[in-house]
Amino acid sequence: MMGNMENLIKALCPNGIVYRNIKEIAEVGTGNSNGNEAVEDGAYPFFVRSQTVKSKDDYEYDEEAIIIPGEGGIGDIFHYVSGKYALHQRVYRIHFLTDEINTKFAYYYMAAQFKDFIMKRAVSATVTSIRKPMIESFRLPIPPLEVQCETVRILDSFTVFTEELKDNLTAEFAARKKQYKFYRDRLLDFKEGGVQRIPMRNLFDFRNGLSKGKEFFGKGTPFIRYADVYNHRFLHKEDITERVTCTEKEIENLSVKRGDILFTRTSETAEEVGYSSVMLDNIGECVFNGFTIRATPKTDLLMPEYCAYCFSTNDFRNYVATHCAFTTRASLTGTAIGEYQLAVPSMEVQKWLVYVLEQFETICNDLNIGLLAEIEARQKQYEFYREKLLNFKELSE
Repeated sequence: MMGNMENLIKALCPNGIVYRNIKEIAEVGTGNSNGNEAVEDGAYPFFVRSQTVKSKDDYEYDEEAIIIPGEGGIGDIFHYVSGKYALHQRVYRIHFLTDEINTKFAYYYMAAQFKDFIMKRAVSATVTSIRKPMIESFRLPIPPLEVQCETVRILDSFTVFTEELKDNLTAEFAARKKQYKFYRDRLLDFKEGGVQRIPMRNLFDFRNGLSKGKEFFGKGTPFIRYADVYNHRFLHKEDITERVTCTEKEIENLSVKRGDILFTRTSETAEEVGYSSVMLDNIGECVFNGFTIRATPKTDLLMPEYCAYCFSTNDFRNYVATHCAFTTRASLTGTAIGEYQLAVPSMEVQKWLVYVLEQFETICNDLNIGLLAEIEARQKQYEFYREKLLNFKELSE
């Protein structure tokens, strides 16, 4: 494919390509719509300030154009559209007024080069917004239409191939995660093993955490945030970065020690309630936030690591879904968690299960890392060939 393109350029434009500012060949402007005007399953695409395309039941333009946001994702978000569409008031459209340029060709070129163009003109390390003159000053190569069309054909093929490959690898990634969860849940269901199930109220004491005004944060005692619980199945000292000023009584009543389990207590959605994190370190004084519940073991019957795996199972997640309350927010109480019947096998069995699940999780994580690396490699390969295709020698005046 690259050889054919080189021959085409040698035949049609051997001395170089003319470059022109977008202002000379295109109309640049923004839309008139607000983000709250989007509807589900609308008749027309609605381009907003994100990679996600929403929809509306009315349209503003019927044309071929390149779409880029004026704020957010600068240099990373580009859309090509042909037909009727609606446009957010802080999103730009570039509609070419000449037959000299293939819009899809310009789309590919801008996707490859525009971010670098903007960053070279920035006064800081990041660019949060762009204005119309910045877009209009961007220079596009104008090779013969045969060259533009061949470039589009090649890049369309590369894009389809790369996206299909990434989709397949992403599906494999999801399959590995599903496989891991299946075997974890099978190992921990104990439906045929004669293992005793004990209500958690007999195994743990439950307490809600600390609520403080923002003026108390920034220094003082290590403080476990809601996000720390939500994002970590196992919680270690280095995961806790927030600090809060609190009294000796608060530290005494709300401290967290190795083996304590924290559950997310409230959220806007039921799906985010009941996520757990097990503290695996003893870090001295440390308190936890008021949007979580601390479960402190009352016995020595349980391994903390075993508990972490149990509270990740579909069985526990389904229990939470049927026992959380919902008014303006979803919420879960220690009393509700206390009614959950937790399987308590012997300590030897718990150790074996933790070992098996850790090994299986390591294998799955290694496979997933490899799949993610392959996806990244394919994307870089695509970008490499795109850069080569779009590297045109400028015609000397």
